[in-house]
Amino acid sequence: MPMPVGKMHSFKSLENIKNSYIERIHQVSDERKKGKKSVGTFCLFVPDEIIFAAGADRMILCGGKNDTVSIAEQYLPRNICPLVKSSFGSIVNDGCSGIKSCSHFSMVDMIVAENTCDSKKKMYELLDNYVPTYVIDLPQRPDTPEAMRYFLSELEKFRDAMEQLTGNKVTDERLKEEIRSSNETRKLLHKLYELRKRDPSPISGIEVLKILQKQYFLSPDKLKEYLRELINEVESTEPEQVHKPRIMISGCPMPGGNTKVPAIIESKGGAIVAEESCTGTRSFWDMVDENKDHMLALAERYIKIPCSCMSPNERRIDNILELAREFKVDGVVYYTLQFCHGYNIEKYKVQQALKKAGIPMLSIETDYSDSDVEQIGLRVDAFLEMIS
Repeated sequence: MPMPVGKMHSFKSLENIKNSYIERIHQVSDERKKGKKSVGTFCLFVPDEIIFAAGADRMILCGGKNDTVSIAEQYLPRNICPLVKSSFGSIVNDGCSGIKSCSHFSMVDMIVAENTCDSKKKMYELLDNYVPTYVIDLPQRPDTPEAMRYFLSELEKFRDAMEQLTGNKVTDERLKEEIRSSNETRKLLHKLYELRKRDPSPISGIEVLKILQKQYFLSPDKLKEYLRELINEVESTEPEQVHKPRIMISGCPMPGGNTKVPAIIESKGGAIVAEESCTGTRSFWDMVDENKDHMLALAERYIKIPCSCMSPNERRIDNILELAREFKVDGVVYYTLQFCHGYNIEKYKVQQALKKAGIPMLSIETDYSDSDVEQIGLRVDAFLEMIS
């Protein structure tokens, strides 16, 4: 059962985003009838710029709903990440179970995946039986020259695969256009996050999450349109002059359908002002250098994403501390999904770094079900009382 999130501003742009799903489905459906290819992705390590430069469309396939987990458990072990199970269940669901999956999961011509965690890697091998699945290999010691050369070669192979899928050449000019377009989106998200640095923040974390969950579903042009509208609305909003404990969420992504922990935090009186996650700052924080060779610039930007699959991963620790200072947070909620070993193990190093910096941290490990809502609520209550 969803948690109440208290009083919210009536941002018209957020209502537009909420109602955008059917319009986007019709758009993709019409494009496919005209021969345009649609690509499904799961992860930030797949450069959208190459997909768009090849003349294809892109939609995110990460599952955030509990309903399709049981479908996936007919194929996958129970003791793996719920995001992996929810995603797989949404794609292979044939409707016989009576469980509905979102329409866009069945509307892709190819899935472009990436080698990050072990559960994903092996899931992709099964997924290829249902939808053609291309996997970008990912070096996991990113700060070496060898890793950069290898990743660049993987992106070049990916470019070739997209050209083969679409029949279109990925030219330097098209890459340049898409890099510029993606950087424009990143700059708009930076501008929105700058507004969240105000105290009190003029927009809630749940409201920001609504648009972050749609950023890899909407078309780039539509996303930018909604972001500009939202930024204009937020800039002219007068927030209630009540200080609330400023919280940063750090850890696993929160795809569409998964708002449990942020909703609990804000219903208990916390104010989420930043997210160090793939649904948050990792998705847009760094720009692609527009003055370099385009493929090299893409490789340099994407390999820097500090996912917990990287080792060593000091860059992520540095990012967390920098964001905590920049957004003047009172505490960090470290959010992990059950059986997400990378983020769960990395929790210790994050906790030690935050402790040294004098920033309190609450660790929450959960899944997509509502069985632990009350327990989490009690722990959040105590944490907010401690840092207030």
